[in-house]
Amino acid sequence: MSHSLEDVLHAWSSFDDDNKSAVLHVGFERRVARSFEDLASQFPGMVLLTPGAKGALPDSFTTSIGQIGSVNDESVFLALEGWGYSASEPNRSSPATLVTFSGWIGSFVLEHPQHTDLLTQVGVLDDDSYLELECALGSELRLQIGLYRSNFLVGDDGDDPTARARAAPPWLASQNLNNLDLTVRIGNVFRRRALKTVSDVGSLTVTEMLNFQNFGRTSIQKLNDIFHRALLAGPRDTELEMALSSTERLLDAVHNSLATCSERERDILVRRMGLERPVETLAEIGESYGITRERIRQIEAKVVDRLVRREIWDDVLASKLQVMLADREFPLPLIGAEAIDPWFSGVAAHREAIRYLIANMCNAAVHLVEIDGIEYLSFLSQDVWQEIVASSRQILSSGVDSRWTEQDCQHYVKLLVPDEAREFGALLWEIASKWCHFADDAGERTLISYGRGVDQVVEAVLLESDQPLHYSEIAVKAAGRGGREMDERRVHNAAAEVGYLFGSGIYGMLKHMSVPRTVWESLAEEAYEIITEGPVDRQWHTSELIDALAERGVGFSDNFDKYQLDIALKEIGQLHSLGRMVWTSGDAATEGARVDIRQAVIAILQNAGEPLSTAELRQRVVAVRGINQGMEFQVRDPLIKLDSQLWALNDRDLSIKRPDQPAFLDSIVNQLRARMKPAHITECFKLIGDAVPARALFCLAAADPRLRVTQDRFLTLSEW
Repeated sequence: MSHSLEDVLHAWSSFDDDNKSAVLHVGFERRVARSFEDLASQFPGMVLLTPGAKGALPDSFTTSIGQIGSVNDESVFLALEGWGYSASEPNRSSPATLVTFSGWIGSFVLEHPQHTDLLTQVGVLDDDSYLELECALGSELRLQIGLYRSNFLVGDDGDDPTARARAAPPWLASQNLNNLDLTVRIGNVFRRRALKTVSDVGSLTVTEMLNFQNFGRTSIQKLNDIFHRALLAGPRDTELEMALSSTERLLDAVHNSLATCSERERDILVRRMGLERPVETLAEIGESYGITRERIRQIEAKVVDRLVRREIWDDVLASKLQVMLADREFPLPLIGAEAIDPWFSGVAAHREAIRYLIANMCNAAVHLVEIDGIEYLSFLSQDVWQEIVASSRQILSSGVDSRWTEQDCQHYVKLLVPDEAREFGALLWEIASKWCHFADDAGERTLISYGRGVDQVVEAVLLESDQPLHYSEIAVKAAGRGGREMDERRVHNAAAEVGYLFGSGIYGMLKHMSVPRTVWESLAEEAYEIITEGPVDRQWHTSELIDALAERGVGFSDNFDKYQLDIALKEIGQLHSLGRMVWTSGDAATEGARVDIRQAVIAILQNAGEPLSTAELRQRVVAVRGINQGMEFQVRDPLIKLDSQLWALNDRDLSIKRPDQPAFLDSIVNQLRARMKPAHITECFKLIGDAVPARALFCLAAADPRLRVTQDRFLTLSEW
C-alpha cells in the first residue's frame, strides 16, 4: 500500500512481465486483490482503476470513459495514458440485450446488470454454458450466481435435499460427500449405498432415500441443511488444495497454520495437541497463565474454529483419510498412512498431535481406535468398537445352548461389524473367539462353552473328554486350554458346579453315563417307586437303591453304579436330595401309602372343566388328598401349562387338537431350520401367531425328540 503517486508509478514500471496487470484504488477501505483477477486477466500489461482512483488522478492521466466491468457492484475503468503505454478507448459494446440470455441467466442479468459484460465475455448465456464455463468466473461471482441459480431452480422444494443437489453449482455438485459435515448416520448410509458426490444424491428422490435403512425424515432435514451450508460456503480454491496435497506434509501445514496465530494462541494449541511435547490439561495450562480452565477452553475452541474455517489442510486430511479407508480388506494402522501417502510423513512420531487433529478437524468422520495396543484409522469410534466387542461376546455366549458350529460363530460375529468398517471383521473374531471353547462333534467344531472363567474352561474340558476325569487331570487340561495355571481347588469346585460326580474326585457330564438316556431315566423311575412305596420317613442311599433295583430283577449294566443313579435322580427331579447321595420322598402320606399326585391333578382338572392356577390346583389337591408337603406338579401329557401359573389339559384346552399336533410340530421344526437360530419364548409368536400359548408350545415340544427346550427358555432343534 502506498500514499504517493510516484511510488505507485515506480512499482508499476518495475514489473518485468508484460502480461502483468495492476488495479489502482484510492480510498479508506482496502479492496480484496483476488476479486479483480478475472477482470484484470482480460487486460494484460494494463492498469485498472476503481472510481476512487479515477477521480484522484491528475489530468495528464486519462482513463476510459465507460466501465470495462464491475467487481462487487463497483465499476472498474481502464487506464489509457500515463502508465508507460498508450491505449485507445476500448470497444466495449453496450450490454448485451436480454434476448442473448435465456432461462434463469436472463433473470439474473435483469437483477444484476453490472455483470452483463463479464458474462457475455466469458460466454455464459444459458444454463448449459454456465455449467461448462462457470469456472472462468471470479470466486465471488461464482458464489453469487450459484446461490441465485440454486434458489431459482429449487423454488418451492427448499426442503428437498435431492432438489438442492440437482440445482448445485458445478463446484458443489462435484464435491466429495466425505468433505461435508455429514452426521455419522448419514455418512454410513451413503457409504453403504456407494454415494460419493453431491451429484450422486441428485440422481435420487426423497422417497427413494426414505426407503434406505436408518434414514428417516430427520436425516432428510439434516442433509438439506448440510447442502445449504455447503452452498453458502462458496467454491473451494482447488488450485491451492492441489498444491497443498501434493507438495506439503500435514505436519508442515499444521506448523504454518500455527505461525499465523498469536503467541499465546499458538502456545495453548501446541500444549493441548502435544506437538513435540507432552499433552497438557486445560487446568495445567490455565494455571501457568493465571486464568481459569474454562477460559483456556474458550481460547482453544476459538482458534480451532478459525483454523477450520480459514485453512484447507483440514479438508485435505479428512478427504485423504476417507479415501484410504474406503473398501479396505484389512485394518489400517496409523503408521500405515505414511506408507500409503507421503503427505502423512512423520505422523507416527506425533501420535498425540494426530489424535487431536483427527478428533477436532475431521467432522467426526474418521477416528483412531486402539486395539491391543495398536492404533488403527477407522470409521468406527472407540466407543462403538467397544460396544461391538461386548455384543460379540454376548452373542457367542448365547450360542452355547444352540451348539453353534465354529463357522456359525464366525458368521454371527462378523455380522456385527458395519459395512463401512468390514475390514475389522477378522480382528473382531480373533478377539471374541479367545473365550470360545470348541469340541469336535460329528466332524465339526462345535461351541460347547464360552468365557474365560474357571467354570467355562472346566465345562469345556469335560464336554470334550470321552470319559469322566479326576479333578487333577481336569486342572492340567484346563491350564492347557486356558493358557494359564489353574488352582486344583478352584478346578475341583468348578467341576462340582458344572459337572456330575462319577466317583471319588471324578467328574463328568450326562454324555458320560454308561447307559442310554432312556435306560437311566427308566431306572430312576423305578428308584422313585421304591422310595415312594416304602416308609414315608425312610432315607435311601443310592447304594441301597442299587441293591433294591437288583432285587426287583431290573437289568442294567454293571457300570451303572450308585454315582450314576444319583445323577439320574437329580435329572428327573421328583425326589428330595439330602446330599451325599441320600434321597427321600418328603411326602407326609398316611400309613406310608403312595400318593399319586399326578393322577389327582388330572382328575381335578377334568372335573373343573377349565384350566386352573397353581395356587387353586394346590388348594384342591390339599382338600382332596389331605397333603401339603413336597407337592410338585410335573409337565407330562396330558398335563400342560398355558402360562407360568396356569395348568390345563392337552386337547381339551388347546385350539390345536391332538390329531393336528404332529403337523403343527412339523411346521415348527421347518420354521426353526429356515431361521437358522433358536427362538426365545418371547419370540414364539413369530412362529405360531396366536395358535397356542408359547408355554403350551414348549410343553408339546418337550415331548418331540426333534425339539429341545433350554433352561433359559429357548426353543431349538435337537440336531443343533
